[in-house]
Amino acid sequence: MLLRGLSSCPGCPARSVAVRNRVSVCVVPAGNARRASAACQYQNQRTQALDIGQEYAGKVWSYTVAVMTHAVMTQAGTLSDELQPELETDDGTVVVQDDLAELLTLLPEDIREPLVNHPQRASLVEVVLDLGRQPEARFEGIPAGEYLRQQEVTAADLEAAVAAVGEFGADNRAGVPGTLHRISAIRNRRGAIIGLTCRVGRAVSGHIAMLKDLVESGHSVLLLGRPGVGKTTVIREICRTLADEYRKRVVIVDTSNEIGGDGDVPHPAIGGARRMQVADALQQHAVMIEAVENHMPQVVVVDEIGTEAEALACRTIAERGVQLIGTAHGCLLENLIKNPTLADLVGGVAAVTLGDEEARARGTQKTILERKAPPTFPIVVEIRARNFYVAHWVEDSVDQLLLGRMPVVQVRERDASQPLGLRISELPYDQVPDPERTADLARNSWDDDYEAALRDMHGSAGNPSDSWAWAEKIRARGKDAALASAQGPGASRSFFIASRSAAAGPNVPPPPSSVGASGKKAAKKGRR
Repeated sequence: MLLRGLSSCPGCPARSVAVRNRVSVCVVPAGNARRASAACQYQNQRTQALDIGQEYAGKVWSYTVAVMTHAVMTQAGTLSDELQPELETDDGTVVVQDDLAELLTLLPEDIREPLVNHPQRASLVEVVLDLGRQPEARFEGIPAGEYLRQQEVTAADLEAAVAAVGEFGADNRAGVPGTLHRISAIRNRRGAIIGLTCRVGRAVSGHIAMLKDLVESGHSVLLLGRPGVGKTTVIREICRTLADEYRKRVVIVDTSNEIGGDGDVPHPAIGGARRMQVADALQQHAVMIEAVENHMPQVVVVDEIGTEAEALACRTIAERGVQLIGTAHGCLLENLIKNPTLADLVGGVAAVTLGDEEARARGTQKTILERKAPPTFPIVVEIRARNFYVAHWVEDSVDQLLLGRMPVVQVRERDASQPLGLRISELPYDQVPDPERTADLARNSWDDDYEAALRDMHGSAGNPSDSWAWAEKIRARGKDAALASAQGPGASRSFFIASRSAAAGPNVPPPPSSVGASGKKAAKKGRR
């Protein structure tokens, strides 16, 4: 239990320990004041305990904690080394709170026991149970998983866990009511469950400091990032901040119950924001429109925008003057521009044919790529790492990229030495540090395919007669060609072919390694 604002613990003869500046804490198995007082009487000992929060006053949070006396805590140096990977004050840093006990109770006892005593328990990301394999725990920042026992997972283990979880939805997901944890099932061809992924959900306070000014500006904000980087965690705190601190009417469209947790009563981590659950994931776009029409929100929050219908629903909502906060598939803004399904979120891309005079005036080819509409989300934030964000003003960034230039972006890093715990700098996009090599992995070299497919695209969302035409062209690409372009000299990943090749002048053919189908035609025309 984290007791904030106390100089000492109830009934504790020792002084509380100040952790990272201004927070006084004592770590006990949370229940009530009597139990907390009793736990603190055992000096110079360390025990372990789990608490399901049934007796905690007000039932605001339930915690999973290790019981540590002050002597042991002093030896440990910082509480975060033993309990929480991120536990800091409200000066631009973060505080992590979880309900790990609720998740551990679903596991067989011999699998649960190693996690209860594990020194990296606070960094636990997920527990994987696959039939016929050893149970595995995966931790943040540790590449390889750790086996929890020598014995392989049996059908009885899975049956017991499934019985404790309850019913799975059509998307093979289930949750623990009142928590942010998620359990996902893997089924065989007969529909029987042969694997479980138990994902730990945590409520994190403090990440809002990284982009608070962007959120309070009233502009719609889209978060991009690889799976597991913390997009949903950030969006959850944005909901709480907008609802509780700015007193706005916030409605969350929670398709998989990841933002507000499982159960009919949403998790306290979202504050006063309202949550609409979605019975069928394919109908998320309809629920988004329903939220605006029926509940008069000032802010609509959507996690995992992934279809053309959802992108169009976002545009409809934005045009009604409602602020949108969302996440989308993709690591970089470039990924979004190249995605014909979601490109409309940043204004879409269209091939434009210029007149002779205009082409000469611009010094480009006659066919160029341009942004075709105002972006639905004026601000895009790439979450490269948990403490490293890259912010784009979308109109400028997209236009510059389409011209083959590098836009200037805002880099936001957590830095305890700064007054607000945040360092902000401006850099050209191609000079932004890449702490986890996200950019290198996310960028690809589908230049020729993208340009060729662009001719068949209807706006930015695919050919209406065949919505999969663009994807089929990519899928049909030969393996040898893909490997050659990924490993050869063209692996610098030039993206916008027409505009970049034109930068050398209208009569200079682009280099063979980066020219696409229409680029070759333009080069031949230029030589004539």
